[in-house]
Amino acid sequence: ERDQIGSSWTKRWDSFKLNSPTYTNLLPGENIDSYSSKGFISGKEFTDHLHDYARVNHLPVQQNTSVTSVNKSPLEPLFFVEVNHNGHKETWKSKQIVIASGGESQPKLPAFQNLIPKNIRQFHSSEYRNPAQLPSGSVLIIGSATSGVQIAEDLRAAHRTVYLSTSAVARVPRRYRGRDIMDWMTDLHFFEKPTSQAEDFELNMKAPLMSGVGESGHTISLQSIENMGVILLGYLSHIDQNHLTFENNLADHIGFGDSFSAQVKGGIDQFITATGMTVGPPENDIADLPANLLDPKESLSHLDLEEKNITSIIWSTGFTQDFSWINIPVLNEKGKPNHKNGITPVDGLYFMGLPWQRNLKSSLIYGTAGDAEEVTQAIMKFHFDKSEAIRI
Repeated sequence: ERDQIGSSWTKRWDSFKLNSPTYTNLLPGENIDSYSSKGFISGKEFTDHLHDYARVNHLPVQQNTSVTSVNKSPLEPLFFVEVNHNGHKETWKSKQIVIASGGESQPKLPAFQNLIPKNIRQFHSSEYRNPAQLPSGSVLIIGSATSGVQIAEDLRAAHRTVYLSTSAVARVPRRYRGRDIMDWMTDLHFFEKPTSQAEDFELNMKAPLMSGVGESGHTISLQSIENMGVILLGYLSHIDQNHLTFENNLADHIGFGDSFSAQVKGGIDQFITATGMTVGPPENDIADLPANLLDPKESLSHLDLEEKNITSIIWSTGFTQDFSWINIPVLNEKGKPNHKNGITPVDGLYFMGLPWQRNLKSSLIYGTAGDAEEVTQAIMKFHFDKSEAIRI
């Protein structure tokens, strides 16, 4: 581990809660009683849980150890792993390697962020902690996926003026007909969709908007944060010093979220009818009400940072992978791993923690156990096959 166990989960804002209920965050060998909290936990609570998990299972995690390169011997079935451990360079040898650094390990920032005037403070969403961290004045958030809308909520709760540049992101209600949306999605096998059956747009689609903040979490939509006072904009298309230009597609983005929510609820209703389940009526969820797109509000197409007193920008533009340290021909032309269910064409080399590694569930903590089981079976098969060859 390049930092401390679970350090990426500490790089969240102070009010952050996992969007998934605790029962979907179980790791291999755990049950719900492994958690002291049964609702939605914070990033720090999950980090503490990971530390406990390593301790209870006697996992020899080497912390403060950055891997700088991985090479394969041309003469023998060995990998050479160069690391920097507390400032000291070391080389390790191994017959098998599992690369579990994930597919979204590096903050992603657009190149044109350099066009923003130097007097404007800029942050990636991974650097945001709380409203007091930002200079006084208005805030512009670029990106309306989960982090962007939740940070917008956090800032509005502190009475900050917030502008949000949006994109097309799906959303779902937090609860529907008396149950958490994750319960319904599990029953409908929504997360079990195999990677081989997914369309390109599904593989690249951002996680649907929802929030774990509050006793039972809550629904979050573009119109709900607009009702809080967030000023919504279309997609950022151009920067010219203090002058920013946005596309006229805000109504499309709101409509996309509304349509996805309606589609999910329709699928649930069909499931209820088919199974004969007894459930309550739909909730009166204001945040889930579709917007009136017949008469949409005119969104700003231009923004003058100085005129609007915007002193900081938060880039909620997601993360990307960085496998540049892997000196083995196992990456495709886009720099992504060539694998099937985490198993690569290179004997003894595996991946874990990739989005859509086996199915949609691979993108969640929920999918860790299934992915790990398949990779473990490949590890054991490799071990016994090689042992048998040596014995013969």
